[in-house]
Amino acid sequence: MLATVLVLIAAVLHATWNTLIKFSGERLLVIASMDVVAFTFAVVMLGFVSPPPAAVWPWMIGSAVFELIYRVLLIRAYRVGDLGLVYPLMRGLSPLVVLGLTLVFAGEHLTTQQILGILLIPCGMVCLLWQGGGGARLPWSMLPVVGLIGLCIGCYTWIDGHVLQLGAQPLDYLVWLSLISAWPFPLMALCSKRQAFTLFWREQWRLGISVGLCVLLSYALVLWAMQLGSVAEAAALREISVVLVVLFGMRYLKEPFGRPRLMACGLVLLGMLLMKLKL
Repeated sequence: MLATVLVLIAAVLHATWNTLIKFSGERLLVIASMDVVAFTFAVVMLGFVSPPPAAVWPWMIGSAVFELIYRVLLIRAYRVGDLGLVYPLMRGLSPLVVLGLTLVFAGEHLTTQQILGILLIPCGMVCLLWQGGGGARLPWSMLPVVGLIGLCIGCYTWIDGHVLQLGAQPLDYLVWLSLISAWPFPLMALCSKRQAFTLFWREQWRLGISVGLCVLLSYALVLWAMQLGSVAEAAALREISVVLVVLFGMRYLKEPFGRPRLMACGLVLLGMLLMKLKL
C-alpha cells in the first residue's frame, strides 16, 4: 500500500514539472535550472551518504546516459507537439519496456492480471495516434523521437530498480546519480546562452527551483517505491501522470480533450485497477 501511495504522489509531481517545462518558452534553461537544483542538493548531501557498491557504478552511469538522451529528445518533442499528446505517447511505451526487461532479466514474478493491467497502458497510448488525439496531429517524423524517449525512460527505470536490488540505498543512489547526470545541461546553458541563463535565474528563479524540487522528490519517491515492491508495477502505476498531464494541458495550455484522449485516460485507469484489485 505504501509503495502505491508513493508512486501516485510521484506521478503528480512528474506531471507538474512536465507541464511547467512545456509551458515555458525556454525549455533548455528550465531543464538546466532544475539540474542546478539537483546538483546543489547532491553536493550538500554528499557528506551524509555512502558511495554505492562497485557493482552499481556501471549501471548508474548507464542510467545517467539514458536520462540525458531523454532530456535532449524531450526538448525537441515539446517544440512541435501538444503536452497532452507527446507526454502520454512517450510515457505509455516505458511500462512495456520495463515489463519486458523485468520478465527477461530480473525474474520478477507477476500475475497474469498484473501483466494485463500493464499492457493496457501502452494500448491506451495507441488511441492518441487516432486524429492527433483529438487535437493537432504529431508529425510522423516525430514518432521515432517519441518512441526513443519512451525506450530511454523504460531503460533507466529498469536500471534504477535493478540497482536497488543489488543493494544500493535510494538516497545514496539519488545523490550519486545526480552528481553524474545533473551537470551537462547547466554547462550547456552557460556555454550557449550565458546571458539568457543568468537573466532566467534573476527573473524566474522560483520556476527553476520549483521544477528542480518536483523532479528530485518525484525521483526519490519512485526509488523508494521500487525498493518496497515490484519494479514493473511501480513503473506502470506511475503512468497515472498521463491522465493528469492531459487534464493539465486542457486546463492550463488550452489543449483540446478529444475522444482519443478520453479513451487513453480510461485505459490507463483500467490498467491500474487491474494491477491493484484482487479479482
